[in-house]
Amino acid sequence: MASLKKIYTDPHFWRLAPLSATSVGTAWALQGLWAAQWFTDVEGLDRAALVQHLLVMTVALSLGALLLGVLADRLRRYGIGTEALLAVVGLMFIAVQFAIILRWPLSSYVLWAAVAAVGAATVLSYAILASYFPKELAGRANAALNVFHIGGAFVLQYATGVVLEHWTPQAGHYPEIAYQIAFFLNLVLQIIAWVWFAFPWVLRPSTSARFSD
Repeated sequence: MASLKKIYTDPHFWRLAPLSATSVGTAWALQGLWAAQWFTDVEGLDRAALVQHLLVMTVALSLGALLLGVLADRLRRYGIGTEALLAVVGLMFIAVQFAIILRWPLSSYVLWAAVAAVGAATVLSYAILASYFPKELAGRANAALNVFHIGGAFVLQYATGVVLEHWTPQAGHYPEIAYQIAFFLNLVLQIIAWVWFAFPWVLRPSTSARFSD
């Protein structure tokens, strides 16, 4: 309990947790439920096209963990901290969601694959936490953050449904505006979390050097 208290009262943890939870939680919530509903209700895809999109998202999630890990390792060799990479990923995720919400004429496969790939950004969050805490606390710190990932996915998935229920389905489908508002409200949380995380950390060297000294 003492070690968990140390983790949950650490300011570095609370700088990271909101961005990680809202970004990863959103990716999981969308891939787990609302992406399929969007494809059906908004884009009008048939079952075969829907399954193809979900398959691409699954592959993107798997590759995302590998690619983000390799990229983080390569950037550290050039003195670029993992915090900066997570901030860039978060910013790109925000842009992708804007493109989805506003129905920009871009490939839906590419946009939703990017959404799924962010679900693998846990590899970045865990690496960052490992630099904030001593080795004997790193595992517990990652577990503590994962509570936020899973909890965030649950809350955001449920909250999206609550917003959608303010509209009456037509022929079993919610209107496009319902999804746009629900997704946008979620996006606002991510933007706030990104600002909270990015400004103090990205503009200065990685704190990992503090622990390696």
